[in-house]
Amino acid sequence: MTYNCYIIGYPLNNPRSVKLWKNFFKKKKIPSSMEPYEVKKKYLKKFFFNIKKNKKFLASAITTPLKIDAFKYAFTDDVCSKRSESFNLIIKKNNKIYGYNTDILALLKIINKFKFKSVLIIGLGGVGLALAKVLRHKKNVIYTLSRNTTIKNDKKVVSFRNVNEIDFNKINLIINCTPLGSDLKKQYIKKSPLSIKTLQIVKSKKIKIIDIIYKPKKTLLSKMCKKLNINYSNGIEMNTFQAKIALDKINSYLKKNGT
Repeated sequence: MTYNCYIIGYPLNNPRSVKLWKNFFKKKKIPSSMEPYEVKKKYLKKFFFNIKKNKKFLASAITTPLKIDAFKYAFTDDVCSKRSESFNLIIKKNNKIYGYNTDILALLKIINKFKFKSVLIIGLGGVGLALAKVLRHKKNVIYTLSRNTTIKNDKKVVSFRNVNEIDFNKINLIINCTPLGSDLKKQYIKKSPLSIKTLQIVKSKKIKIIDIIYKPKKTLLSKMCKKLNINYSNGIEMNTFQAKIALDKINSYLKKNGT
């Protein structure tokens, strides 16, 4: 049987996961397609209903803006993914849909290399909010910067709406989880989540920056960090790790079930 796999979201702009999954399936000789499939939020429940009935459906990557909503429609057997309260991967197992957050699993793998004590998460969208919810269960001090969203009633998370309120002496690591600088929309490309003035403070405190954006490779933030000699990494490593984790989970399931 040839399986069906997708990446869903809206809009989809040539997602990198399609090529990564196809190459993996070819290498492992897994008979499966992998196609982009645009789904609006209002049709997500219907999508889950349809894939449960689809005998060929195997798995799907999930991207913006569906990750948080997907959490309502799937089970999970992974503690980290459960704490994130959002999924970017679903796998059909024994006619049930299981969800995982490989974005967060990949990010944790990367940021743990820095042995940080405190982190500033910029942007509380799908990835930022999920990361904050996972890190609050650890011993790290968590700060968030978001104009529209805060995490309420949580003593382990300190939320800010304005960058001028932040004491950068207390921060070791910054993670940009906003779309600013990405090619998702034309107005994002020429923007940065941090100004050059703020980055000069970041440089003086020797704070490292991780950016989840991988398209384009060089953003306004990356160019400013290079100019100021700030330790910066883009989202390519995270995107590659999360795809590997996702595909390993799929492959493990298929091997376990002898398919």
